[in-house]
Amino acid sequence: MKFRCSKPRPPRFCHFAHLRRFRFGIILLLVPFYCLAQPKSELAPLAALEPAEGERQGRSLVARLLEQKPERAATNSGVLKIRDADGKQRDVPTLFEIVPMPTNWLNVYEAATGLNSQSVNLTILHSDGQPNQYFLSKSGGASPEKLAPAELMIPFAGSDFWVADLGLEFLHWPQQRVLRKQMRKGQFCDVLQSVDPHPVAGGYSRVLSWIAVNHTEDIVIVHADAFDIQDKLLKEFDPKKVEKVNGVWQLEEMEIRNRQTGTRTRIDFNLEQ
Repeated sequence: MKFRCSKPRPPRFCHFAHLRRFRFGIILLLVPFYCLAQPKSELAPLAALEPAEGERQGRSLVARLLEQKPERAATNSGVLKIRDADGKQRDVPTLFEIVPMPTNWLNVYEAATGLNSQSVNLTILHSDGQPNQYFLSKSGGASPEKLAPAELMIPFAGSDFWVADLGLEFLHWPQQRVLRKQMRKGQFCDVLQSVDPHPVAGGYSRVLSWIAVNHTEDIVIVHADAFDIQDKLLKEFDPKKVEKVNGVWQLEEMEIRNRQTGTRTRIDFNLEQ
């Protein structure tokens, strides 16, 4: 399956295609603030919402997040720094590409696997009002394989980032509810609970995300916790460092930690490109 865009694609780097601004934008998000370490007092919740009101606010918040779209094509390089449970680290060069189209847009992630100079390519198709579509392929292989919903909880390029993370799949789950208001990293946040009513084995059953709502034009995820089907903490997502580029705050470093395996993956972006 081929995706085409009216504009020519930028040149490939070592057979990859990956990374731009992170509309966390586990999937890239524009980050209009510094990610500062938060005092413990900030984690005290301000007020819990009634379930009906929380669900109404949750639907509205998710709709605003999903309506954010890239205005132009972009390509950037980066490195996946993957640390195993023994503390050994390996670096995986990556590229990330955003391809806007008239009625939808693509995220294209490509990373080296280290095996026979092969690369793995993930293309995510975003369409208004429709579920994401995911296509996975390897260099030199057959046509891209379309992944079923039950196949999204798999690692990308051996990292702690799963396919579902890169597409922010939890925002498409049917149950969305704002539980409370809470300060985190110096930002006034809505704490959104996203629930998958039919979780797959080994995957997430729910995700809690702290979403900064200080700026109506830029709502961003500043932290997220993912829980397994036994409702035990599985992963933590954190933007770690941002830099102002061309007058806009952009994510320079993003980290995900698997609390059950003791592994960690960090993405470092090259914002100078």
